[in-house]
Amino acid sequence: METIYVKTIDPISQDLLRSAAQQGLKLNWERYESLQPQDGFLRVGLSCPYGCLQGPCRIDPFGRGPDRGLCGLERDGMVAAFLLRLSLHGALEAMNGLSGPDKGCEVSWPEPLNTMVDRALKNLGGNTLSLEEVYNSAFLLQRPMEPPERLILQALRLGVMTLGLLEQGHALGDALGNPQCKAGYGLLAGDDIVIGISGHPSRRFLKDVQEEASRKSSISVRLVSLGDLIPLNESLVPCACTSGEAELVVSSGRIALLLAGPGADPSLPELCRRLDVPLVKSQDVKKAEELLSLARESSSSRPRGTFNPDPALVQEARINRAAGGLEDLLKKNPAKKLALLGGADTPQQSFGWIPVEVASALLGEGVLVAGWGDAALWMLKGGLAAEEREYPARLLDDQQGPLIALKAMAVQGKLQNLQGICFTGLKACRDLAVALGLASLGCKVCIAVPLPLWGSENVRTLLADRIAAGGGILAHFDHPPNAQELLEWFLKR
Repeated sequence: METIYVKTIDPISQDLLRSAAQQGLKLNWERYESLQPQDGFLRVGLSCPYGCLQGPCRIDPFGRGPDRGLCGLERDGMVAAFLLRLSLHGALEAMNGLSGPDKGCEVSWPEPLNTMVDRALKNLGGNTLSLEEVYNSAFLLQRPMEPPERLILQALRLGVMTLGLLEQGHALGDALGNPQCKAGYGLLAGDDIVIGISGHPSRRFLKDVQEEASRKSSISVRLVSLGDLIPLNESLVPCACTSGEAELVVSSGRIALLLAGPGADPSLPELCRRLDVPLVKSQDVKKAEELLSLARESSSSRPRGTFNPDPALVQEARINRAAGGLEDLLKKNPAKKLALLGGADTPQQSFGWIPVEVASALLGEGVLVAGWGDAALWMLKGGLAAEEREYPARLLDDQQGPLIALKAMAVQGKLQNLQGICFTGLKACRDLAVALGLASLGCKVCIAVPLPLWGSENVRTLLADRIAAGGGILAHFDHPPNAQELLEWFLKR
């Protein structure tokens, strides 16, 4: 536990880490440490991503071993293909939720972004984007037939398409307005039976659970999210923690039952088994009464743990799911810059360190700040989104994130006031595809975790040049950057 302070900045999380260690539990931090050193070939993009079963082939980054794959593929092609495969997976993730998309279906964007998209597509080979891009990308990845330039171009086209898919998926969903979000360990205080929720169970089932739980009972039942923004009726399920802290909350002893929906981490079933916490997959239970009965039974049979946080450790702010709230902010502050920070927790950095430190410093410099994902929850828990602040950080929908801000700035004619977009951590391939898409639209983008591009200087140059031709910037590092490095990137003129 000597490294506890580089695992998380939250003192409550640090206490829970000590408790987990005393129970002999190995959580995500311990798994990360046990995996070191991680595969160096994959980290620099020199492990072949093609769908070929004659390998796997790897190229020596230092030039002392193999310099080509079995088929003759060299390092530039291998790294470029790696980027394309990640972008393809990101686009496929963004398609989730679209009902029966047609192969030739064109991807559209909201009117405020049409000019940006048209300019980007001219730089990326012209033509409109449709789901045909997915099939074209899969074809390119069958065998190394195309030069690196073509693979990079296709990866960026997929990035732009991913933004359009997310926009269309958002438009298909029912509007929640801009709901309030509560977050913090204080949600676990008291004697209520707590049902933790991970992933995204169906809204209808959650509504049934909420209604059943609200009926008269000797002990009340509380629903808390373990890091996901989960719609419930006209609001959101309160977030006890960020996604990276989910295992800590389960280990705290306050979770009577875990309801796992699509997208839940695979680590949770084993942890629940070790702690004798019932885990129910949302697709396996039909009636809310069954779930609540199991939660009450579990709660009554479990000894009360020692974890009882201060109920005041809860912060609340509104989540902007539409551009209107940011438009009002930009109207009131026409000369101010806007910086965007978002992304998932990553064990490469102390949880919460980057979003809280960088957001605090930017606000101190007079820059407006908005965030999404775990980064936004850290800003909320850190009090940076409190309404009593002169310029509170604004929280964005985790699915739409920076798109909401771009739409608001485009409507107000303030795109030149975008200070930059920083991804504090990447969890899914979709995050990378979104970052590539935003840079292709002409935005200044930074990714605060190493990308698998350092095996080829030529690919990095080709990627940077293509993005620069469209007016954008994509900064990334060969190491996990510290908060000062990211702040300097934001403030660099």
